[in-house]
Amino acid sequence: MKTKKSILISVITSFIIALILTSCGGGNNKEKKESPRLMPSEHGSMSDRTEQGVSTGVEHEQHNNLAENFAHKNIVILDEVYPVNKQTQAELEEVIDAYLLMKNALVNGDVAATNKAINLMLDKIKVVKPEKLDGEGLDAWKDHIGLYTDKLQEMQHVNGLEEKRSYFSHLSEIMYCTIKSFGLKEGNLFAVYCPMAFDGKGAYWIAESKTIQNPYFGDKMPTCGEIKEEL
Repeated sequence: MKTKKSILISVITSFIIALILTSCGGGNNKEKKESPRLMPSEHGSMSDRTEQGVSTGVEHEQHNNLAENFAHKNIVILDEVYPVNKQTQAELEEVIDAYLLMKNALVNGDVAATNKAINLMLDKIKVVKPEKLDGEGLDAWKDHIGLYTDKLQEMQHVNGLEEKRSYFSHLSEIMYCTIKSFGLKEGNLFAVYCPMAFDGKGAYWIAESKTIQNPYFGDKMPTCGEIKEEL
């Protein structure tokens, strides 16, 4: 009798133990947990986004990341290039040419040439015909032309080269957004960054050559800069 009771107790005990192990995920039949999927961060690398099936363009991600480092965050930059007709493209690229003249004048420390380029750039932005644009393109250009006009007019009223250079850094950020938004002079321009400008705050500019010629330091530190993006 005692033997039967011992066997019964042993069976019941084994059943309880098996039940506990099953409930806690133990035992030989333990389920394997699925590994968590790595989701791309907001500013993840392009390879991460491709692996996760996120559809995005390299240029779009690149210009968004670069623009996030700008001192001014309120400049409109379109997610995709807005196509413009040949006439509007030519008019916008003349604005770029006036900007580059200003950049070179600042590289040379030439106040008179800088002022001449300021006036030329003001004239060139007035030539661009907004009626040739619509939708997002029109909204972007209205934003840019307003910022250009304000900064260029402020540059006209300061005399010192250093003060003009400060305004030029803002113009450079607007110019980057114009170039990227409208797909201008593709492959012929470069976004350059100098971390030493303005007491270590850093500043960007747009150049037509890979040769570094710093508009913020001129002959004091002419080669301070690194190409961050080919436009």
